[in-house]
Parts: sequence; structure tokens; C-alpha cells
Amino acid sequence: MNFRRFRLFKLIVIFICMYIVINVLYRSLSDSKTSSSMNENDNIPLILKSTENNVDQISYSLQPFYIRLPNFSDDEAKNWFYNSTYYKINSKKCPQGLCEERGILFDDVKEHLSVNVFLVKNGLYTNDDCGYNYGTTAAKRTFVSANETNVIYDKAIIYTVPDGWAFQHFLDGIGPKLAHSKSYLQKYPDAKVIILQGMRFDRSVQEIWSMLGVENSERIIHYTPSMKVGAHLLINPCLTPGIHPRLWQDARSMYWSISGIPNPKNEVKKRNLIYIQRTSTNAMNGARLILNEEPLIKILRDYCLKNSLNYVQYDHSKDTDHIRSRIELFYNAKIIIGVHSGALSNMNFAQSGTTVIEIMPYRQETSILPMTCSMFRPEDLKACAGYILFTQAQLLNHSYWILPNVVNAQGNMNLSISRVEKLFDKI
Repeated sequence: MNFRRFRLFKLIVIFICMYIVINVLYRSLSDSKTSSSMNENDNIPLILKSTENNVDQISYSLQPFYIRLPNFSDDEAKNWFYNSTYYKINSKKCPQGLCEERGILFDDVKEHLSVNVFLVKNGLYTNDDCGYNYGTTAAKRTFVSANETNVIYDKAIIYTVPDGWAFQHFLDGIGPKLAHSKSYLQKYPDAKVIILQGMRFDRSVQEIWSMLGVENSERIIHYTPSMKVGAHLLINPCLTPGIHPRLWQDARSMYWSISGIPNPKNEVKKRNLIYIQRTSTNAMNGARLILNEEPLIKILRDYCLKNSLNYVQYDHSKDTDHIRSRIELFYNAKIIIGVHSGALSNMNFAQSGTTVIEIMPYRQETSILPMTCSMFRPEDLKACAGYILFTQAQLLNHSYWILPNVVNAQGNMNLSISRVEKLFDKI
């Protein structure tokens, strides 16, 4: 009898031990999976392919990611950002409210993580928005009769993001979509490339397309809203996140590759301090000029002398070289500084870890909004494009510093030189 009791007790102990071991292993695996999902480079995404009614959908999911807060050189910059509409909208996404420690978490499947390409036989495009809100029904739309179209191509690829004809919006709109779909440009060298028609077609954008093997006169179609474009094979990469570190960094590697710059495993020594100069003649939208520019330039030149850097004063309106030269210039940047403007988008060519300093102009009466967003009311808490360069810098893994500065009635500013000096003492 005692023997049976001992045997039963032994079995119970073994069962409990096995349960504890299995539970520990399960929790360990779960924790490992959760932590790795926060690191975009840990895993190669699993690519899924499905076919339905002559439509191939190729999709994969990216990892959730964080966007760190800016670096601040003083309390004035910190307080301005913490009172900004951007922070008020997005600080709720910080895990456990720890924004300073971890940053803002972006993990919405549709908006941030799900990447898709649709290959549609006899596909039809009719002015749908090219972005993560692109409906799957619209992406799978087909035509039966030629009467449903204005034109039919053999093959066509859609990149109709807003203002994709302009340099900065090519980089922030088309670039992330090219990062995961550029292989189709090479696989189908006769495919037409559909972009929106604009008021101009920036030379730098034409040159990037050309380096990708897409010549304007032969392959690019400038789309207007009244067009109904059909293609025997319509390739649609639109249903893709607008922001994700992997897409933006892959796009950057693409720019380096087509320019003949190798993707370095080890960081190349960076030698350039680039001041992006905004003037009355090169500012397409006017205003946001630095009225006391000379003392700023002196600070920058002195810093270069002390730190053995090349001082580069960059004016995009005077840049007549091929875009390849500009990519190389910014690839070798150690510091990039300038007023909020499209020219700061050249940071897309810089290596990770580059210091990016954005001088952020704002109006006193709407003090918590960038000047470019002052058409909104601060209390409305609407999304605002004025923070796009901050977002870009963080996606590209740069060291981003923000220097808010109030503007006068004409929208120009006298920069606080003492604050600039303090910032350069900290970087």
C-alpha cells in the first residue's frame, strides 16, 4: 500500500515538473517572438502568393517599428515639440507612455506593415488613390471590352502617388513602393510606367527613372484623372505602407546601387557638412528665409575647420550636375542642416547615423504648428505634413535634431545664433 502511494506521489511530481518545463519553454518562445517583432531586420518576411480569377496577389508582412523622438539642444526646442500636434496625436502610441525611452510604436497592419503587389490580367486603372488605403476590389478591377478603357497597353506598372513628378514626393511617395517592386521594371522592360501628370517633371526624377532603365519618352505615361487605363498585365504595388524603415532603407540602397555606390557593410568615413541654403530665388513656395544668414555660415565654417570637415553650401537651383553626383555628395555627408524644405529630402541619400538638423519655422499665433501647417487650427489635432522630414530622418536611422524658430509677418526669420552654437556644442 505504501509502495503504491509512493509511486502515485512520484507520478504527480513528474507531471508537475513536465508542466513547469513546458510552460517555461512556451513563454520563452513567445517572449522571443514578441521582442523580435520589434526589430525590422531580424527576420526575412514570408512572401505569400495567391491566385484568384486571373489575379496574382503577392504579399508579405513587415515588423512593427518605433520612431524615436527628436534630439533637443535646449528646453525651448523640447517644449515646442512636446506641445506640437504631432506629439499630441502620436504620444498615445508609446508603450506604457515611455515615449522618451522607446519612441512611438507603429504597428497598424494595413497602414504600416502589409506590403502587396497585384498582377492583374486585363487589369483596369481608373484614378484610384495609390497608397495603403487602396481597396483590394479596385486593385483587382478588370475590363472585358475595349470600350471600358481609353487606352490598352500590353503591360503597365502603377506609381500614381500624389505629385510623384516632383523630387521630394518621388522620394517620399514612389521610392518606398519601388523598394519592393523595382524587379518588375527589369522583368518587363517594355512595361509602361504610369505616374501622375504634373505642372512639371523634375529633371532629377527623370534621371532616377533613367538609371532604373525607364526612359521618359519611351515608357513613362503621364496620367490624368479622366483616363481609364487598361493593360493585358497590370502591375499594382500601390497597396503598401507609406512609412516603414525597411522600405525607406531599401529604397536608399537602390539609389546608391544605380549610382554606382556600393552598399557598405562598414561605414565609410563621412567628410561633408552640407548647409542647404534657402533663398528668395530658389524657394518655390516662398518665405522661410534666414535673414541673418552670415553669422550662421560662420558657425558652420568654424565647426568644419575644428573637425576637419568639408563645408558645402548647397543651392539646388544652381545644381546642374546629374543626380548621380548629388547622391554621392549626400552619401558622404556627416551633417546636414537647413530650414524645413523639400531640399532636405536629399537626406535619403545619406548613410545611417548622419546628423540632420532641421530649422523648423513657426508662426507665433499658431506656435505649436510648423509654419507649413498653419492653415490648421492647433486644437483640431489634424495630421500635418510639416513633420515629414522628422519622420524620414528616423526611418533612415539618422540622428535628427529639431531647432524651432519663430518667423516674422512675412514668414522669414532671424535665427537665434546662440541656440545654434549650443546645438553644435552638443552634437
